[in-house]
Formats: sequence, structure tokens, C-alpha cells
Amino acid sequence: MKTKFACAAALGLTLAFAAGVRAQSMSAASTPPAAGGFGRIDVDGGIEATEIELIALPQSVAAAPGQAAMESSGSVWNGRAALAAGASASLADRALIICWHTFLGVKNVPTDFSNDELARQLDSILELGYHFIDLRDALAGRFSGKLNVVATIDDGHRTVPFAVEKIFLPRGIRPALFLYPAVIGTTDFSMKDSDVARLETLGCWTGSHGYHHLFITEELYRTDRQNFDKEIFKSRLKTAELTREPVLCIAYPYGALSAVTKQEVKRAGYSYGLSVRDGFIYADPRLNDEFELPRFVVTRDNWAGLIALLRRNAAQ
Repeated sequence: MKTKFACAAALGLTLAFAAGVRAQSMSAASTPPAAGGFGRIDVDGGIEATEIELIALPQSVAAAPGQAAMESSGSVWNGRAALAAGASASLADRALIICWHTFLGVKNVPTDFSNDELARQLDSILELGYHFIDLRDALAGRFSGKLNVVATIDDGHRTVPFAVEKIFLPRGIRPALFLYPAVIGTTDFSMKDSDVARLETLGCWTGSHGYHHLFITEELYRTDRQNFDKEIFKSRLKTAELTREPVLCIAYPYGALSAVTKQEVKRAGYSYGLSVRDGFIYADPRLNDEFELPRFVVTRDNWAGLIALLRRNAAQ
């Protein structure tokens, strides 16, 4: 019992997000714990995946012939009108990005799974006929068809190396890693510098996840410009030092972002940004907002809905 509570404490359990509050609306006013993002809910109360439109376009896509007639559905475009407008060929080549966090198996942490649970999740996806593709290939549009999934892991918890080497890699899956450097090699609950280097050599692409895992929003920009810049600029530099590779992609902590966030991320030299919102990415880059790409965070509550969405997509 003592060990279980110690694990929960190490994960930084401060579950302060109410169901129904979208990640994009989170601000720096919701103070993250000193331990960072481990074990936090990065999406509101579970994704109702069975109700998500299978084909949807971001609002920021430049208007195409017939697109004015599309219905708006939350933060994405309803893709049915796009199909009618002749976009079916482009929309057919799509992929889903999925995010995991930690692998201790603590049942009361929504984003934490045991290695056995993780293995069953991956096998369930593979059994549906999906191919796990590298994030670099997905971002470059080097894929086709509808049965494509990208695996990502956020934060850099100490359980990640074992999960990658013993669960992901034997299944031919190279997850992309998103780290916030303030904890790497400095805490007993995070990966070491050598872990990052080893996983890079095994083919795991690494990106930024902020520096202290703060909400990189307009509020932080206005109230604490120094920490706002650190989350974007310093995190890129420090992650590059760890990997000895250019850092081209950022996964916004908690999925929180704003217009100024995207503006400064571009200025810092990133080429892509991953949010937390419903949707697919497309091989045709014109159909993506490269600085607000959709991604699903796996939680205990939303896993059944997520696998239902994948099953429905495969059956189309």
C-alpha cells in the first residue's frame, strides 16, 4: 500500500481539470504541480470517440471549391460536405496520432497503464489492421489509406524506456517522445540523459513538450513573458542538446495553446505543433493546420471509445 501511494505521489497527482473543459481553454491560472505533467489528465473527462466525425477538416484550411457550404462542428469542419465537393481522394489518406504517458499500472491515475495493459491496447489496434507509422513520415505525408496510427509518449517518465524497448519496439512501433527538459536527468521519476540518447539510436524521434510543462497560453504570454519564452525557446534548445538533433515539433503541454502560442512557436523555428483535439491528420498538407495538429490522449475512461472509433474507421 505504501509503495502504491509513493508511486501516485511521484506521478504528481493533482487532477484539477473538470470534465467538459477543453484543453485549449486551460490557462496559466491553473497552476501545475512542481512535479510537472505526470499523471495529469491532458484532455477533458474522456473523448467521446464514437461520436467524432471520421473525416474532418481544420477551420484554418484555405477555402476550396464548395468549402463555404461546409458545416462547422466545434473546432473542426464537417468532412461530409468536403466529400461532396470532390475532396474524397485527399481525405482518404489519413492517420490518427495517439499519446500515452506513463507505465506503472496505478489504477487511479487516468493516464497510467501497466505494461501488460499497454501491450493489449497495441495488439487491439494491430488486430484491426492498422499500421503504426513514424511521426516523421506522418508529418511529411508519406503514408496512404485510412489504417494509419502514430504512437507518441509525453513527459519522459522513468517507465518509458522499458515500455519502448519491451512493448513498442518488438511490435515494430517506434513512438515519438515529447520531453520537458526541466525534469530529464534531474529527478528520480524521469528519464536520464542516457535514456534519451539510447532511445534516439533505436529510432524514436524526440520533440519538445515545454520546459517546465506550463500552459503556454496568451495569459502566460501577458503575465509571465520570461516563462512563456522558456517553454518554447529554451525547451527547444535544451531538447536539442539532449538529442543532438534539430527539434522540429512541439507537443503543447496539456494541449493548451493560443494564437500567440502558434506565432511564437513558428518564430522559435519549429515546423509542427501537436494539440489535444479530435481529428485525423491527412497526407495532403493542405488539409492540416501544421501548428495545431489533432492528437488523442489515451485515458482509462476514453480507451473504449477510442478503439470504437478505430474500429468504425476501419469498417468504412
